Amino acid sequence: MVAPQRRSLELIPNEGTRKMTFRKRKKSKYKKADELSKLCDIDVCLIVYEADQKKGRAVQPETWPRDPTQFKRILNKYKDSKDKFPPGLKRNFDMSDFYEDKIDHVDDEDEKFQNLGKKISEEEYPTWDDRIDDFSQDELTKLIASLESKIQVATKKIDSMERYMGFAKKQNQSLVREETNHDEQPYQVPVLMSPPPLVHYPMLPSAWVSCSESGKS
Repeated sequence: MVAPQRRSLELIPNEGTRKMTFRKRKKSKYKKADELSKLCDIDVCLIVYEADQKKGRAVQPETWPRDPTQFKRILNKYKDSKDKFPPGLKRNFDMSDFYEDKIDHVDDEDEKFQNLGKKISEEEYPTWDDRIDDFSQDELTKLIASLESKIQVATKKIDSMERYMGFAKKQNQSLVREETNHDEQPYQVPVLMSPPPLVHYPMLPSAWVSCSESGKS
């Protein structure tokens, strides 16, 4: 089974398409809320604000359940429950909690990768090798030439990959626009130009081995 392609979450530029998408998604959310309430025997409450409210116009949200009595009952039950639990017991999760959780997660991941990078740098990629102290001037010259050549190769590969990634980004934006314009029609992938070829540069043979071996001979 082929996994569905992930869509780019961006604002739909066309106002008519945006409103139609909003109505469809809203209907779907009401249906899922009703299913969740019945399958799990729980209270579910939704508050939906209409998109593109005009300035100076009062915002009238839609609520679910449709019955005002049921909606107020669930809302009051939620408000009362917030004051019945100890402060250390978290019972609600709002937008500020969401962003705080995201920030903490990013900080933890950042610290994790920093420690990992430091460990890799120290153990696998040391800044110096004592064997270099015994190299002759000719061996050092060869080593420097080899390193400079590899730096040039790496730089060219990075440039090639950046051009390819820029092309892929433009292609993705084009596909999103095409999908938006044909929201109610069967999707057809448009014919697009071929991407720039990735340039493969063979890594030059290292002078390190030859220098080390020549130093031993």
